[in-house]
Amino acid sequence: MQFGRQAVKRPPFEISGIRFSSLPLSLAEEKRLAGAGADATTDDAAMDALLGILAELLNARTQGESVGADWLMENLTAGDLEGIVSYLRGEATAD
Repeated sequence: MQFGRQAVKRPPFEISGIRFSSLPLSLAEEKRLAGAGADATTDDAAMDALLGILAELLNARTQGESVGADWLMENLTAGDLEGIVSYLRGEATAD
């Protein structure tokens, strides 16, 4: 039996031509996501915080490409955000 992030093997996923590894979220990444927008005073500020963290998570899973909150806003839907996080948590499979 193996434990740890490297023990989970899943195919990469792609968003608008950029390929991302499916390395599961670490405990530190989960903690950052859980706290996203905690200090936000508006829905827009909470979404900006979440997009910033998601961009960091995706940038840690790609090589040679970099995405930001603006890129995510142009290329994803609200359902995509939930789907990506679920996939990285191992809760769902990417299509």
